[in-house]
Amino acid sequence: MRQHLRRELYGLKEFQPLPKSVETVDGPISSNWSERVCFVEGETGPRIQIQLGEKYDYYSAYRLARQRRNPYLSPHGMFYKLENGLHVHAVEFMDRFGPLTWKFGTGRRGEEGWVKLSDFWDRHTRFVGVVQLWENRSHPEKLKGAWRWIHKRLNRINRIPPAEFGAMPTWNLDRYMSFPSAFPWEKGGIEQGLQVPYSFLFHTTLEVIHCELNLHTQNECRQVWMMQPIDQDVRFEPIRSYGSLWGVVWDLFGQDISKLTHGWRICLECGDRFYPKDHRSVCCSTKHQGLWSKRKWAREHRAPRVSREGQ
Repeated sequence: MRQHLRRELYGLKEFQPLPKSVETVDGPISSNWSERVCFVEGETGPRIQIQLGEKYDYYSAYRLARQRRNPYLSPHGMFYKLENGLHVHAVEFMDRFGPLTWKFGTGRRGEEGWVKLSDFWDRHTRFVGVVQLWENRSHPEKLKGAWRWIHKRLNRINRIPPAEFGAMPTWNLDRYMSFPSAFPWEKGGIEQGLQVPYSFLFHTTLEVIHCELNLHTQNECRQVWMMQPIDQDVRFEPIRSYGSLWGVVWDLFGQDISKLTHGWRICLECGDRFYPKDHRSVCCSTKHQGLWSKRKWAREHRAPRVSREGQ
């Protein structure tokens, strides 16, 4: 995979692209990697054949990530960190957590199917764009950069169902309302649109995040009653269940930002993401906290430099 596919359409030089009308057929996975890969005209990445592994409890992975203060141990954290278009990253993610969507058979262990990496990376683009809005919501210039990032990739983002960016689902699950506010690019282009007061951009950002969270979890979420044995009796309790990992990724992101002071943060020393011990934590480790504190003290107490002309 690293040698032959690399990123985006690099591997196309070794394959004859298939016409759009041709459907990939499920079947036993070949031992030859080239027979597990194909390119289809019009798609921005290859299709690869994979096999499902064992079922797992995604929420246990999330709890472990929070326990170890490492968001990348959770599906949504690792998904965010992937380098977009680098196909080996997609395969490593699916090897650990499974495909984002699955439309073949029963979804049981050993089942084979084809995954469109063009769709995988478009979904990654949409998720990363929304997370960037959330992370930069309190920084006016960085927030403008996040909106520019989304505007540049809007066509890719809007390829992801069930509706366009910022759409609001209704109680009728197959109907959607367009974004209730105005995107920055809708009034004279993106640069002119970003000249609005920060407070307006801030509230638009929160509206988009709200819509996207509902859009990607509403159709996917089901309530399931679990039966737990207790001594000689049982207890029934409701849990959320999702029809795909794509819904799970958004649910876990929502879980994080619902805990306003305890969602993941960006380490001020190394730039990596981490779950803080408490609301005062600004670095991912005690070592980095110490280094950052020393640098901060040095900046604040550094004597001003006097130029020769001033002397």
